[in-house]
Amino acid sequence: MKRTSIQCFFIIWLLIPVGLLKAQSAVMTTGANATGSNGSVSYSVGQTAYLVKGSNREISEGVQQVYEITTLATSETSASAEESILLYPNPFKDYIYLDFTTNSFKGSEYQLFDVAGKLIKKDKITESKSELNFSSLPSAMYIIRINQEGKNIKTFKIIKK
Repeated sequence: MKRTSIQCFFIIWLLIPVGLLKAQSAVMTTGANATGSNGSVSYSVGQTAYLVKGSNREISEGVQQVYEITTLATSETSASAEESILLYPNPFKDYIYLDFTTNSFKGSEYQLFDVAGKLIKKDKITESKSELNFSSLPSAMYIIRINQEGKNIKTFKIIKK
């Protein structure tokens, strides 16, 4: 009798914390086991689901989504050169305007890249306020780089509607 009560006590003591554990659940699209001569692996493809209960009895259910932050790493000449170049409108339809407000435009050029980094167009800048015609390009996101005397002054991410 004493032994049974001690065993029940330990079983209950072990099961209570297990019931309080919370594990992630996931929405799986596929998964499998792969076995080779060096070992085996199990994998699944899906998204992690979550549930949050707030202090106001709010419940938020959903799927975790990736939030990507992309930074263009370039060596730029100075902050004043950066602030004195305007590129508008963004997003644009056919034409985009490049305005050197206080900087000299002499010796400047632009390079237009697609998102894969492929050079699409390159041209000299001949006026302090230039109208760039990109009507022949398909709707997409592009990167335009302004160079002066071979040095990168400013890089813009632009979107064509």
